[in-house]
Amino acid sequence: MTPRERLTDIGHYLSNGVLRVLGAVLRILPYSRRLRVGSWIGRNLMMRLPTARQRVQANLNLIFPDMSDADRNRLFQGVGDNFGRVMVEEMMMADVIADPSRFRATGAGLEALISAQTEGRGAILVSAHYGNWEGARASALGHGLQIAGVYRTHNNPYYNADFVAALRTLGPDAFSKGRQGTRELVRHLRSGGVAEILVDQKQTGAPLIEFLGQPAETTLTAAKLALSMDIPLIPVISFRADDGESFDSVFAEPVPHTDQETMMRAVNDQLSTWIAQKPEQWFWFHRRWR
Repeated sequence: MTPRERLTDIGHYLSNGVLRVLGAVLRILPYSRRLRVGSWIGRNLMMRLPTARQRVQANLNLIFPDMSDADRNRLFQGVGDNFGRVMVEEMMMADVIADPSRFRATGAGLEALISAQTEGRGAILVSAHYGNWEGARASALGHGLQIAGVYRTHNNPYYNADFVAALRTLGPDAFSKGRQGTRELVRHLRSGGVAEILVDQKQTGAPLIEFLGQPAETTLTAAKLALSMDIPLIPVISFRADDGESFDSVFAEPVPHTDQETMMRAVNDQLSTWIAQKPEQWFWFHRRWR
């Protein structure tokens, strides 16, 4: 390890250490108060970081160019509130799912998912960084279903280890994006497993498909896998309820099997419709559009 690499490693270790200390302190508090602390951090600290604020501002200018300043400020506060709550929930996922009543699930897609599992077939859920996207996986547990997570490996290896451990609180299977992870995901699906893939981030070089009314480079992987294995492709979203602590996961009807781009266009349309209902719950921090 070079001196530069060693310094980077130390920085990663210390930054993750700060998060672990914060998590330990928060666990002293009652559950509801932990989330309120997270909300305060999100609204008053995270949303004041210049990079985060500029990214959110640029995305809102693109999607909502005519939004009033008052509505924009309310949306900023809502984005910060949800972001801070998710940050806390990811630190203590075991506590989040300890109360099954926090997670509700509805929709024709849920019945299709249960039917596929009864038949021994796999399925792919497609969702977005919205509300808390682990809500869909948590709500499925109440129906006796385990859904694998698919994630992008974080640069900080110490944080990544904690992040993957949190994912596995909801089920033993979690697959990283990349060649090896994709092979493992394919085996999982072919053996009758279910996985959730978040498809709302830019994939450079992918086809341009409208998302929230603007062309966005959209991965076709989920549709490709569904077609190649003849398994359902089910859009799902997990709305954070007004209490700030519980979630309503909505499973839409499976997307008809046609071609990859047509299927992902249907997915983007459905996700866009859901996001428009409560836009403050989407992660506007992404570089989603060119």
